[in-house]
Amino acid sequence: MTPDPEAQPQDVFLFQRDARSLRSIVLVAAWASAVGLIWVAFDARGWVLALLALPLLPSLWELWRPHAAWLRITETHLSWRSLRSSGDISLAEIDHIRMVTRSDFSVRATIHTRPGTHHQIPPEVTPKASVLEAALQQRQVALKIQHFTVL
Repeated sequence: MTPDPEAQPQDVFLFQRDARSLRSIVLVAAWASAVGLIWVAFDARGWVLALLALPLLPSLWELWRPHAAWLRITETHLSWRSLRSSGDISLAEIDHIRMVTRSDFSVRATIHTRPGTHHQIPPEVTPKASVLEAALQQRQVALKIQHFTVL
Protein backbone atom coordinates (compact mmCIF):
# COMPACT_ATOMS: atom_id res chain seq x y z
CA MET A 1 0.00 0.00 0.00
CA THR A 2 1.50 3.31 -1.11
CA PRO A 3 0.99 6.25 1.22
CA ASP A 4 -0.97 9.17 -0.21
CA PRO A 5 1.13 12.38 -0.02
CA GLU A 6 -1.99 14.58 0.24
CA ALA A 7 -3.29 12.59 3.23
CA GLN A 8 -0.06 13.01 5.21
CA PRO A 9 0.18 15.55 8.03
CA GLN A 10 2.69 18.37 7.57
CA ASP A 11 5.15 16.96 10.12
CA VAL A 12 5.63 13.72 8.15
CA PHE A 13 8.63 13.27 5.85
CA LEU A 14 7.71 11.17 2.81
CA PHE A 15 10.03 10.13 0.01
CA GLN A 16 8.65 7.93 -2.74
CA ARG A 17 9.64 6.93 -6.22
CA ASP A 18 8.80 4.38 -8.83
CA ALA A 19 10.88 1.33 -8.02
CA ARG A 20 11.65 0.80 -11.70
CA SER A 21 14.94 2.35 -12.67
CA LEU A 22 16.08 3.74 -16.00
CA ARG A 23 19.17 1.58 -15.66
CA SER A 24 17.14 -1.64 -15.55
CA ILE A 25 15.05 -0.55 -18.55
CA VAL A 26 18.23 0.19 -20.55
CA LEU A 27 19.81 -3.13 -19.53
CA VAL A 28 16.71 -5.11 -20.55
CA ALA A 29 16.57 -3.32 -23.89
CA ALA A 30 20.30 -3.87 -24.52
CA TRP A 31 20.11 -7.57 -23.62
CA ALA A 32 17.03 -8.11 -25.81
CA SER A 33 18.75 -6.26 -28.66
CA ALA A 34 21.83 -8.47 -28.28
CA VAL A 35 19.68 -11.62 -28.41
CA GLY A 36 17.92 -10.25 -31.51
CA LEU A 37 21.26 -9.41 -33.12
CA ILE A 38 22.53 -12.93 -32.46
CA TRP A 39 19.38 -14.33 -34.06
CA VAL A 40 19.70 -12.14 -37.17
CA ALA A 41 23.48 -12.18 -37.58
CA PHE A 42 24.18 -15.83 -36.78
CA ASP A 43 20.81 -17.46 -37.48
CA ALA A 44 20.99 -19.04 -34.03
CA ARG A 45 18.83 -21.96 -33.05
CA GLY A 46 15.71 -21.39 -30.99
CA TRP A 47 17.02 -23.19 -27.91
CA VAL A 48 20.15 -21.02 -27.88
CA LEU A 49 18.02 -17.88 -28.09
CA ALA A 50 15.76 -19.20 -25.33
CA LEU A 51 18.76 -19.81 -23.06
CA LEU A 52 20.09 -16.32 -23.77
CA ALA A 53 16.66 -14.80 -23.11
CA LEU A 54 16.15 -16.57 -19.75
CA PRO A 55 17.99 -13.89 -17.72
CA LEU A 56 15.50 -11.34 -19.06
CA LEU A 57 12.47 -12.94 -17.41
CA PRO A 58 12.98 -11.66 -13.82
CA SER A 59 13.77 -8.17 -15.10
CA LEU A 60 10.72 -8.14 -17.37
CA TRP A 61 8.55 -9.26 -14.45
CA GLU A 62 9.95 -6.47 -12.29
CA LEU A 63 9.34 -3.88 -15.03
CA TRP A 64 5.80 -5.11 -15.68
CA ARG A 65 4.62 -5.04 -12.06
CA PRO A 66 3.55 -1.58 -10.94
CA HIS A 67 5.11 -0.78 -7.60
CA ALA A 68 6.42 2.20 -5.74
CA ALA A 69 9.14 2.40 -3.16
CA TRP A 70 8.75 4.81 -0.24
CA LEU A 71 10.26 5.95 3.03
CA ARG A 72 8.16 7.72 5.66
CA ILE A 73 9.40 9.34 8.87
CA THR A 74 6.78 10.51 11.36
CA GLU A 75 7.27 11.89 14.85
CA THR A 76 7.20 8.33 16.23
CA HIS A 77 8.11 5.87 13.46
CA LEU A 78 10.40 5.30 10.51
CA SER A 79 8.89 2.97 7.91
CA TRP A 80 9.66 1.93 4.38
CA ARG A 81 8.43 -0.39 1.67
CA SER A 82 10.11 -1.55 -1.49
CA LEU A 83 9.70 -4.55 -3.75
CA ARG A 84 11.79 -6.88 -1.58
CA SER A 85 11.85 -5.19 1.80
CA SER A 86 9.61 -3.41 4.26
CA GLY A 87 10.03 -2.24 7.78
CA ASP A 88 8.52 -0.16 10.55
CA ILE A 89 10.69 0.89 13.48
CA SER A 90 9.81 3.15 16.37
CA LEU A 91 12.11 6.17 16.63
CA ALA A 92 12.46 5.43 20.36
CA GLU A 93 14.01 2.06 19.43
CA ILE A 94 16.67 3.63 17.21
CA ASP A 95 20.08 4.10 18.80
CA HIS A 96 21.57 5.76 15.72
CA ILE A 97 21.54 5.67 11.94
CA ARG A 98 24.85 5.22 10.15
CA MET A 99 25.04 6.87 6.74
CA VAL A 100 27.98 5.60 4.72
CA THR A 101 29.13 7.20 1.47
CA ARG A 102 30.73 4.54 -0.68
CA SER A 103 33.54 5.04 -3.18
CA ASP A 104 30.97 5.12 -6.02
CA PHE A 105 29.27 8.09 -4.22
CA SER A 106 26.19 6.06 -3.32
CA VAL A 107 24.90 6.47 0.23
CA ARG A 108 23.81 3.51 2.32
CA ALA A 109 21.84 4.00 5.51
CA THR A 110 21.74 1.41 8.27
CA ILE A 111 19.51 1.64 11.33
CA HIS A 112 21.14 0.47 14.56
CA THR A 113 18.56 -0.23 17.27
CA ARG A 114 18.97 -0.18 21.03
CA PRO A 115 18.45 -3.97 21.29
CA GLY A 116 21.44 -4.38 18.94
CA THR A 117 19.82 -5.26 15.63
CA HIS A 118 20.76 -3.65 12.31
CA HIS A 119 18.37 -2.84 9.47
CA GLN A 120 19.64 -1.76 6.06
CA ILE A 121 17.39 0.82 4.41
CA PRO A 122 17.08 -0.30 0.78
CA PRO A 123 18.85 1.97 -1.74
CA GLU A 124 15.66 2.46 -3.76
CA VAL A 125 13.95 4.16 -0.79
CA THR A 126 16.94 6.21 0.34
CA PRO A 127 16.67 9.89 -0.64
CA LYS A 128 19.66 12.18 -1.13
CA ALA A 129 21.91 12.18 1.91
CA SER A 130 21.33 15.84 2.77
CA VAL A 131 17.53 15.45 2.64
CA LEU A 132 17.53 12.32 4.80
CA GLU A 133 19.98 13.89 7.23
CA ALA A 134 17.79 16.99 7.65
CA ALA A 135 14.64 14.90 8.20
CA LEU A 136 16.36 12.77 10.83
CA GLN A 137 17.94 15.73 12.63
CA GLN A 138 14.53 17.42 12.78
CA ARG A 139 13.32 14.41 14.79
CA GLN A 140 16.48 14.27 16.98
CA VAL A 141 17.64 10.90 15.63
CA ALA A 142 21.36 10.35 16.23
CA LEU A 143 23.40 10.13 13.03
CA LYS A 144 26.85 8.77 12.38
CA ILE A 145 28.19 9.82 9.01
CA GLN A 146 31.09 8.03 7.41
CA HIS A 147 32.56 8.98 4.04
CA PHE A 148 34.14 6.82 1.36
CA THR A 149 34.33 3.27 2.61
CA VAL A 150 35.32 0.45 0.33
CA LEU A 151 32.94 -2.17 1.72
